[in-house]
Amino acid sequence: MIVLNDLHLGVTRSGGTTPQSQTALRDYLRTCLVLCLEDHAGQHVVINGDLFDSFQVETSEVIAAHKIFSKHLEREGRLTLIMGNHDASAKGDKVSSFHLLAHILKSTDPDSVDVVDHTNGFCAIGDGVFAISHCMNQALFDLELAKAAKHEGEDRYLLLHANYKNGFAENSDHSLNINDEQVGALMRAGWTMVLGHEHQGYTLRGGRVIVLGNQFPSSVADCIGDPEKHLLVIDGGHEFVCTWDANGSYLEADWRDLTNIDGYNFIRVVGNATALEAAAVIKAVAQLRQRSDAYVITNAVKVEGQDMTMNTE
Repeated sequence: MIVLNDLHLGVTRSGGTTPQSQTALRDYLRTCLVLCLEDHAGQHVVINGDLFDSFQVETSEVIAAHKIFSKHLEREGRLTLIMGNHDASAKGDKVSSFHLLAHILKSTDPDSVDVVDHTNGFCAIGDGVFAISHCMNQALFDLELAKAAKHEGEDRYLLLHANYKNGFAENSDHSLNINDEQVGALMRAGWTMVLGHEHQGYTLRGGRVIVLGNQFPSSVADCIGDPEKHLLVIDGGHEFVCTWDANGSYLEADWRDLTNIDGYNFIRVVGNATALEAAAVIKAVAQLRQRSDAYVITNAVKVEGQDMTMNTE
């Protein structure tokens, strides 16, 4: 089983992009997925939430995703789509792009496609692997976690789409949270938890909590402090497989020297400037965006101690 999450197909990044670079970024993310599935042809691929960037993306993105996954299924692969917070609406009166794609794939290949959303609750998705999708509110998510904690999980994996120890998320139904008490109960039951939703990867609790992080960056923020990204292979045990590294793709460049930086996909412009230089900083970054092929270029220059990011992105 191959676990991916937070692919954010159809991404829209208004900050740090041009219309041309936004299109290039969306193409890049689809290409990354295609190459990843080719590398794992015939495998059971699980998308642990946020396949698309928003509840409803352009129809062309749904069609493109259908073609990509259909090709994987033609190679005798298997697919499980798990609903993330971007794939759900609390109102429930509209069909998301996620559910539209899931319906089409499930209709055409019911034996090879599984869909896990809030209607499934805590459920098995493979040999020794279970999942809880995004739920419509924190209370419902807590109930499903409690079910898992009462279930024998020795040497088993539980896939979740939630924050780990994020107190702000506890008050936001759109972004769920699992706390230390819940993690402790699941660990005592024997579970190893694999979390989607957060974009930077890390492990805690002796490797029993795996925050996988996304496999391919869709923003500069995804790159900061995360020099390598990985997918997870679960086959009895588990192993990480590198899908992206920052070398040659992500760069932090001083605003005073924005030459010879071609070829990077994600650029963070940094450095310090005086108040009198603020206009020069904005001009330098704007010119870089116009001549560069980078997907995203953000401005993190500090003008006399003030971060320009919030003012210019």
